[in-house]
Amino acid sequence: MTKKILNKKQKIVISIVAALLIIALGVTAYVMISKKTRTTVALADVTAGDITETLKLSGTVNSENQASFEILDGTYVKNVNVRVGDAVKKGDVLATFDTSSLGDVVAKKRENYNAAMSQYRKYASNANASVAQLESLSKQIEQKQQDIEKLSEKVDAAKPKDDTKETISLKKQLTELLGDSKLAAEIVDRLFSSGTQVSEILQHLENIINGANNQISSILKLLSVSDEEKQLISAQLELVELKARQGILKLQSGDTLASLYLSVAESAKEDLDKTVEAVNALKKGWVAENDGVVREINIVSGETYHTPKSNSTVSLDSIDISSLLSSATSDTKDFSGIINQLFPGTPGGIVVEYYPLSATFSVSGKDIYKIKLDQSVEITGATGKKFSGYVSFISPTASESASSSITSLLGSTSGGSEVEAKAMIEQPDKSIIIGLSVDMSIKLETKKNATLVPVESIQYEDGKSYIYLYDPDSKTVKKTEVTTGLFDGEHYQILSGCSVGDKIVKIPSEDIEDGQKIHAK
Repeated sequence: MTKKILNKKQKIVISIVAALLIIALGVTAYVMISKKTRTTVALADVTAGDITETLKLSGTVNSENQASFEILDGTYVKNVNVRVGDAVKKGDVLATFDTSSLGDVVAKKRENYNAAMSQYRKYASNANASVAQLESLSKQIEQKQQDIEKLSEKVDAAKPKDDTKETISLKKQLTELLGDSKLAAEIVDRLFSSGTQVSEILQHLENIINGANNQISSILKLLSVSDEEKQLISAQLELVELKARQGILKLQSGDTLASLYLSVAESAKEDLDKTVEAVNALKKGWVAENDGVVREINIVSGETYHTPKSNSTVSLDSIDISSLLSSATSDTKDFSGIINQLFPGTPGGIVVEYYPLSATFSVSGKDIYKIKLDQSVEITGATGKKFSGYVSFISPTASESASSSITSLLGSTSGGSEVEAKAMIEQPDKSIIIGLSVDMSIKLETKKNATLVPVESIQYEDGKSYIYLYDPDSKTVKKTEVTTGLFDGEHYQILSGCSVGDKIVKIPSEDIEDGQKIHAK
């Protein structure tokens, strides 16, 4: 094999090419390093200015004063002059009526009141009379118990311990007489249990006793038992009757029934007064007492109004007082169920929400201490129109909520403790609709001539805030911890870490590093 020998010229060419390659590689490396160490970034100035921290919330519009114009059954509606959603002014006539058909409405209400008072006086008097009867009956019961004790001793001494056929037969007959019920079986068992006293029966026993007394003598005639046993059985049954009467007298001697009718009478008087007021208002026509918005209309022009069946008043005579009393103890005197049946009320013919309006909102536990009474509030309705307002109420208690979310300029917090508050809306118009949501902005605190940086210039790490200060001499950046204050959505107040006139990286990228050289723009 023959070796190829390079001449001098070829060696020179090869050397030059190698040198050029080395230079090219060096330039490329330099450029790449320069790009990494001298990133081009935008700068921002640390400025001085006023800053106001603002809390942004969502609220629900409510009326502070609702007026319900009550219509009476049988009223003829002449004209309805408004529609739902209409804004009304004080003095506007909402509707007019023909009241000639009302005739004796007031008279009937007065009769109901007088009847209830009469019942109250009756039961109050019965209570006094029953007290005396109860004392006498208690003595009879005590004597009857002593008689039964003596008779039981005689019978027990004269007969075997086991039940006789006659006793078993009597149990059967009494069970059939009293009926196949748990109460009847208990009575029979207690009557024939040695040494057992019959428990007090306060309700539902009088009919049983009245039916049994008519047959006691005939039952006893059928039994082949001693005279002492017949006397004992008769005494035991009489004791049952006495105990039942005692229970009934206890009910009557107390003030339960009297209290019931007194409550009915008081409600009847209130109903009478409301009816008189309603009739007078219908005669004049319904007039708005303030500026507001029509929320509800339940009447139609040219038609006679009739109360819905579900709201019809129940007659006092039709109420089963004895059954209703089972749900109202003499201790609580809670007759609300009975009263609601007697006086259910009627829906308003027209409902108006009077101004002023308010917005109810919730504030998180971490923000509630920033809220103060009379703080200014900016309220934005559904149309985008803005209204002035002020904080009028802050609840003294907090509640847990897992569903609501309070959004502020600092972020969003879901669940946790919340405090309900309210803001009055000044000079609302029909664009503020009751029941709908509104956006709310509350100015919390203002600082004059504060040191400010753009919000996007702040970075966060391990619970601390940082900026990148720019050094124009070395053209490098320094990662610097700062202490922040107020926040207005665009700027943070800086309490420490930089000064007015400093330049900082406007929007730090993820790859920027402490001490890095940059190209500023």
